Amino acid sequence: MVRFGYGCLLVLEEMEHLKYLNMWSLTLRSASELEKASRFNFFSCAIERVFLKDFRDSRSLTIMALANLQHLSTLAFLRCMDLEKVKIERNIIKGAGCFHSLRSVILEECNRWRDVSWVTFAPHLEVLRIAACNGLEEIISEEKLEVAELKGNSNLFSKLEILNLYHLQKLKTICHHALPFPLLKEIVIIGCPMLKKLPLNSNSAKGQRLVFEGEEGWWKDVEWEDESTKIAFLPSFKPYIV
Repeated sequence: MVRFGYGCLLVLEEMEHLKYLNMWSLTLRSASELEKASRFNFFSCAIERVFLKDFRDSRSLTIMALANLQHLSTLAFLRCMDLEKVKIERNIIKGAGCFHSLRSVILEECNRWRDVSWVTFAPHLEVLRIAACNGLEEIISEEKLEVAELKGNSNLFSKLEILNLYHLQKLKTICHHALPFPLLKEIVIIGCPMLKKLPLNSNSAKGQRLVFEGEEGWWKDVEWEDESTKIAFLPSFKPYIV
């Protein structure tokens, strides 16, 4: 893994002259570092994993450079305390650019985010793990879905297999309407006391051997869409044991 800095800049300059490149992981600590790294020609074709860690210099991040990485499979935001939002350019919204290769998103201790609606632009996302983002109120904002012309889109999270939500004290909503989740295998919801409604109905994750882990007290308070939905997911539930 390459961590950015003066030494890393020299390494990237050397890589620019290599004829053959393996896939790389890159750790960046500011928006300016991301901007500098994106100037290199190989950046779009040789980066497989990006870790944005301890961002301190900006409240917003324009994500165009990351959206166009050809082989990006994992994207993590770790302890980005000052970062409030990710900006999505209009041409991405209209389909010119997208996270086509992105399979895994990890978000930890990004306390200023209110939602992470930008993950809807990763059509092949398989794993979504979010932990200790204390300001997060919803995963997908209905308002932002309207702007992106994705409201009512039943293909949202159509490839998702694993959804893990840990210690999100203000989280109230994952998505405002039920989703099919045709490939979902695992849901873990721990420490999300305000999350009462789930984007599930009796047809969600149908035919899957789903494991649903959570606290028993929380499970008893879930407000299901109807009784048939509750019955459908009851066999999947596994009580979380500390």
